[in-house]
Amino acid sequence: MNTHTMHGTPVREQTTGVPPVVLKTILIIGGTGVFGRRLADHLAAQCNVRLIVTSRDAGKARTFAQSLQAKYKDVDATGLALETKSGLANTLKDIRPYLVIDATGPFQGSGYEVPHAALGAGAHCIDLADARDYLAGYRSELDQLAREKGCVARSGASSTPALSSAVVKALTQNWKSIDTVDICITPGGRVEVGRAVVQAVLSYAGKPVPVWSGGRLVERFGWSGARHIDVPGLGSRHVALVETHDAELIGPGFAVTDRVAYFAGLENPVEQHGMECIGWLVQKGLPLRASGIAPLLHMMRRVTRIGMSDAGGMLVKVTGKDEAGKAKCANWSLLAENGNGPVVPTLAASAIVRKLLNGAIEPGAGLAGDVLTLDDIEAEMTRYAIGARRSEHSL
Repeated sequence: MNTHTMHGTPVREQTTGVPPVVLKTILIIGGTGVFGRRLADHLAAQCNVRLIVTSRDAGKARTFAQSLQAKYKDVDATGLALETKSGLANTLKDIRPYLVIDATGPFQGSGYEVPHAALGAGAHCIDLADARDYLAGYRSELDQLAREKGCVARSGASSTPALSSAVVKALTQNWKSIDTVDICITPGGRVEVGRAVVQAVLSYAGKPVPVWSGGRLVERFGWSGARHIDVPGLGSRHVALVETHDAELIGPGFAVTDRVAYFAGLENPVEQHGMECIGWLVQKGLPLRASGIAPLLHMMRRVTRIGMSDAGGMLVKVTGKDEAGKAKCANWSLLAENGNGPVVPTLAASAIVRKLLNGAIEPGAGLAGDVLTLDDIEAEMTRYAIGARRSEHSL
């Protein structure tokens, strides 16, 4: 199978007499990072597209692209050095990608330069953002531009809020009311974690985070409210409150009468209690900067990950009244083994790509969860050691 270009677009010839297949170009910003690598690998295996993976380091990008070509013989992959803070718009106009996926981070405190540049170049765009301020302003900032360009712009294509909201929607279909929603995520202590993730979770340690309580938004402190949970397949894990957009989305969106809270936990108790301690110190007024201490904590993981497992999980527990008006508790749990935990935050993005390639999403900007079902996301799990199950019981 040969590849050449036609009017600047990569074209793959199949056999003599068969019309060439025009490949759509997907550019992944942060394509060599923890999540970007896994997303690129997934798309290379699943979709007939041209991939451009980017990194600040040109050599790293080229090496990873070459590894994709070696692994998947027919894939068209290229590595590119890219700095999003300078010259991004011109680069995208030169490349003319079909889709831009932002798999970088942290998105806390970020603006909308990347989606503006992508849409300006006539490209669809997706990101894996979970930062509440970024998500809250996404639609109002970009919807008009996306519609004018005839493009799709979807944010939050990650474990939160896309996957978490899809789970709640599936568990409570036709319910008369929802009382509580508790969401927990706990990665395996041995799996790879990028510095951007460390910086993101530090950014709200000890600072006010939204919780839906008593049917309204209230504030608690990040990495407070410690508790133990039991995740099927993992056993007991220690978790604490973290910042997400879920309380503001799920609380009013599903008319939850009491509580929506999101917890996260680190398998290593030193890491978990360390984050809780940092949160307490910030709460007491100690001026700790996430960008300053993130590199140190990231480096310390070389030691703290020793002896930990490669299995992580997610648990969503919902209570309320079902379609018959009976008090019900419904649970959904996910178990990721063999180090596949970092794939989970990319599943919603993969599902969006598939729907986009099939022409199943209308132009406009919004959150990924608005156009995804739980079935869409779970369908992306099949090639991994990732399983999900549901259960319910009467109260």
